[in-house]
Amino acid sequence: MAATNTTKKASTSVTKRRKAAVKKEVARLRQLFPNMDEHKQSLVQTLIDDVAFMAVTMAELRERIAENGTISEYQNGENQWGTKQSPDVQTYIALSQKHTAAMKILLDCQPKEDTKPKAQDDGFDDFVTGREDV
Repeated sequence: MAATNTTKKASTSVTKRRKAAVKKEVARLRQLFPNMDEHKQSLVQTLIDDVAFMAVTMAELRERIAENGTISEYQNGENQWGTKQSPDVQTYIALSQKHTAAMKILLDCQPKEDTKPKAQDDGFDDFVTGREDV
């Protein structure tokens, strides 16, 4: 019974840490997208939450991959052994692709900045309109 309580406490601790990390990432993402209008902000809030969750999960997966490696061994039946890409790596790759797509959506929701340089008045128009033809 004591082992079960220890496991539950450890699990609760990890869950609290994870929730705090996700909350911190949500705050960071909101700071990255401050110019989004309120209507779009309310529409993409779930997406921001998902991106934060993916970022935290990917960080955890990176730690496990660094610790355990990218390859895992398997056994099919009695005599068939082999290696394959670890489930952590497969999950990381899938999350990475989804994270990238979600970040692109968030970036597309940002207000468009005027990237055209503003024309500077070089005085030519004034010259032409103010000229007296002789």
